[in-house]
Amino acid sequence: MNKQKLKLVTIYSLILGAVLGAIALLPYIQILALVTMAVVSSVLVILYMEKRGEIGDLTIKGGAILGIIVGFISLAGFLIVFLPINAILGLIFSGVTDYFAFSKYLLQIWWILLFMGGIVTALFNSFALISYVYIRDTFFMIDGKKEIKGDFIQRDRKNGF
Repeated sequence: MNKQKLKLVTIYSLILGAVLGAIALLPYIQILALVTMAVVSSVLVILYMEKRGEIGDLTIKGGAILGIIVGFISLAGFLIVFLPINAILGLIFSGVTDYFAFSKYLLQIWWILLFMGGIVTALFNSFALISYVYIRDTFFMIDGKKEIKGDFIQRDRKNGF
């Protein structure tokens, strides 16, 4: 993957994470935005890039790597937007003393959530994108819109290949 496509994936992931972080401030939609970010943000980014023609054909290995990148970066964008705005809203609605207690640990909370949650969201997004690539390729092979690559020669079981 070249640097230009990686930059686009990073930018789209940050934008999606920031939008979902802003949506997560709404009380009843919060869990929906969090689950969307944690599970299917990589599929949304790749679907958008495919619609615009900015990404070529993905393999399962490429999907796994892109899923990890999108999952981690979208969580970073989510936390960058959600935590400060949530702290400001806490200042407005609950008082100054609660805000100073929360803002003291805001940076520490961000790092903990980023690294611990980043592992989980990266794995979920990687699995989601692998599943998407596999289902898409299988559908296109059945539909006849994509050629099956490879010779499909019988493997030699004696040599292990």
